Amino acid sequence: MGDALRALPNAECIFGHHLPVTVPQLVERALPADVCDALVWGFRHSIENYLDTITNSRSAALSRLALGHAPIADTWRAFRRRRVVDWVVYKEPFLVFAPAFAFNSLPESRLIVLVRDGRDCAHSLVTTYDVLTDEKLSSLATAEVAVGRRHGDRYVPWWVEPGKEAEFLGSAPYVRAIWMWKEMVRRWHAFASESATVKTGRILEVRYEKLAREPQGVRDAVAAHLGITASGRFVRHFAAAHVASIGCHLKRDPGEVREAERIAKAELELYGYL
Repeated sequence: MGDALRALPNAECIFGHHLPVTVPQLVERALPADVCDALVWGFRHSIENYLDTITNSRSAALSRLALGHAPIADTWRAFRRRRVVDWVVYKEPFLVFAPAFAFNSLPESRLIVLVRDGRDCAHSLVTTYDVLTDEKLSSLATAEVAVGRRHGDRYVPWWVEPGKEAEFLGSAPYVRAIWMWKEMVRRWHAFASESATVKTGRILEVRYEKLAREPQGVRDAVAAHLGITASGRFVRHFAAAHVASIGCHLKRDPGEVREAERIAKAELELYGYL
């Protein structure tokens, strides 16, 4: 999905470099309105500043070309200082903790949210990023636990319900990862289901599994949501989708998966994964 959006004509893609991961977590802590407003303004301003410096940067243009993220025409326009950015694509998974913040920070934006089976998502988080281990919970220095409370010799993330600290710390990292997934999904679904949110038409929810199995249908839905005509590069990126990682949680110990399903039962059922 990210590579396909990167292929939009005259697009600049920002993958999580300009918003500290602490911000979406902090805005969920009943901050004063003026503080929230300042964080919204700061987020918007950082993107605007970045675009001012990067739009016609020759080194950035060469990098995009070398990575296959832009056509030669885009690179040539940047070298002539005539590049125009029509699309800004911002990707940050932790914004799901605070969807209203993302929605209100960029009022002219259109949001695309990718929802994946939490059991597979937790498996990928653990195997790829080694998240939520005892070692990492010994401090508040990771993206997943930027804010938390001390419990014994470790920290419990802010998104764990009060009274569940011992249960969380007694769980395997895989179960802790699906615990985070369920909290993200719960917040996202509550916001996206509000009638005022739905009426805006600014949100498209995409299932990871449908993207993998029916990429053409998802491609057409994304193009319609953005109001674009799919380019050849856009089409090719969607065509590269595959099903290899669907069901990857089946590689894990069945007991661990059953515990994960107990923890996230409501959210897994909400999206039809159970």
